[in-house]
Amino acid sequence: MIVRMRRPNLGEEAYERLRALLLDSDRYAPGAKVNVIAVAQELGVSRSPVWDAIARLESEGLLEVVPRHGVFLVRFDARRLAELFETREALEGMAARLAAERAGLADVAALERSLAEQQACLDAGDDTGYADAALAFHQAVLRIAGNETIGRMLEALYAQTRTMCRGRPTTREDLSVRRDDHAHLVAAIRDRDPDRAEAVARVHVRSLALAARCFPEMPTSEGRSP
Repeated sequence: MIVRMRRPNLGEEAYERLRALLLDSDRYAPGAKVNVIAVAQELGVSRSPVWDAIARLESEGLLEVVPRHGVFLVRFDARRLAELFETREALEGMAARLAAERAGLADVAALERSLAEQQACLDAGDDTGYADAALAFHQAVLRIAGNETIGRMLEALYAQTRTMCRGRPTTREDLSVRRDDHAHLVAAIRDRDPDRAEAVARVHVRSLALAARCFPEMPTSEGRSP
């Protein structure tokens, strides 16, 4: 069903909806081709705002425009993924440090509620729910840190790593370890210990990077240029 978008914010809404379509559905695998005409029809707009949205998403590293071949969701690339995690480690370490310095009682309580939600998802065997709760946890830490520049950069990195790793296996033990890492970070923030918070965040991201490097290579989507 085509849902017409509000005209005053057409460009911004096209960007937000296309970004959500790429991130929040299983329609596109890493490296998959994006049909611009079909997307425009689905969003109920002309191709112009869709191309504007594509340009923004390409600058964020989520899409790749290949001349004479088309538009593709970012594909899995082991070296690029390693660079993304290196950058995430530095930025998330600083965000954790700032959060430990700036968190109030209400902030800590919100993080503790997030931990409980993550555990509930694990107990229920809801891997998708856990992934969403874990992302929300990281975003909550960013809000507490209060640095918009770091926040924007990390949101783009989250989108890229989440997309590159889509469909790749994760064990329940891995998820439990990640939840425990989050608990250690909350404890450091609660104790107002910036050094420990940064160290915990950095170790956590390193463990994510190590797990990503253990993933086997997956073939790129058909129709993609070499």
